[in-house]
Amino acid sequence: MSVLHICCNLAGSTVFPQLFEALAAQGLEQVVFVPEKRAADLGKNEPRGVKTIRAMTVRQSDALFFFRKAQRSVPAIEKQIDLSGVTLIHAHTLFTDGSIAERLAKKRGLPYVVTLRYSDIEAIWKYEPHLRPMARRILGGAARVVCLGGAAKEKVLGWFTGAARDALDEKLHVIPNGIDPAWLDGEPRTTPHAPVRVGFAGRMNERKHPLDALNAAHAAGFDVVACGDGPLEEKFCAAMRAGDRYLGRISGTDAMKAFYADCDVLLVPSSAETFGMVYLEAMSQGVPVLYTKGQGFDGQFPEGEIGYAVPCGDVRAQAQALGRVMQGYAERSKRCIEGARRYAWPRIAGMWMELYRELPLRGSCQRS
Repeated sequence: MSVLHICCNLAGSTVFPQLFEALAAQGLEQVVFVPEKRAADLGKNEPRGVKTIRAMTVRQSDALFFFRKAQRSVPAIEKQIDLSGVTLIHAHTLFTDGSIAERLAKKRGLPYVVTLRYSDIEAIWKYEPHLRPMARRILGGAARVVCLGGAAKEKVLGWFTGAARDALDEKLHVIPNGIDPAWLDGEPRTTPHAPVRVGFAGRMNERKHPLDALNAAHAAGFDVVACGDGPLEEKFCAAMRAGDRYLGRISGTDAMKAFYADCDVLLVPSSAETFGMVYLEAMSQGVPVLYTKGQGFDGQFPEGEIGYAVPCGDVRAQAQALGRVMQGYAERSKRCIEGARRYAWPRIAGMWMELYRELPLRGSCQRS
């Protein structure tokens, strides 16, 4: 088995190199093709020990003429990569990577897998309806389709009706992101701070609803510790009370671990999320989490095990959930540690290996 990954977002997230390295550790033969738009991204997040080919095949004008990405990328792949041993293609986004994978798969008679991420579901599908027929065609031709969580899966199924929905449901799987092993050293908490400290970590924008988190914490009688930056930063700071702290933008694993050490519970009531790595990172440090009902992290764990799903925009319900999540705190903190370790990359890579092995052999797809 040999996999060609198409990954336009390699430079933007450490999730991808960590996945490719974990797959390599399990013996997978693979090569990564990166269709780049910015020269500054060349060389960023290069996975160790995995052959990676980057090519400047994406242009700014492709937002209007989307098909040109695939027109330029397929010849670049064929020129720079020996495809004779490749048995399947994995597109790591629906639109950019999926359009390339679909064209190459048809030409070469290869099966392909598509993963859907935030930009696919919450941005491009919503706001560029002229691309929806292409998306449906890519999904229809895929051998397997993967979402990061059950909530995202239900959204994607909602794009189809009747027999098309049933056909997609049969090949639609859920495989979450993994977590960097550097996070898996947390210890359970025994008692919270007095007063309780509610953490918020994320962009200070309308999608993340930082003011709702602040107001919910105040309604529960708790303090707030927040990090992040964005357009709502000034309003957030103006609404803070004595005992609250705003740390601005912080980055790096060690800095974020120190942030979580200062928190007792994390509340990030995002209106749109396909996974929510911030919740998993908090859990790895023994911090219970409140996540948005019907969004990416909802359904990853049974309700109440590591926290609760809360309705976006309902500050009162969020405040009530903050009170509930502090009950049985030490035991819930322990479950958070245990739960986060289930997302270790070897386990997640194993889920991908199992899915890859289910796929039809090279040449089983029809050429056109």
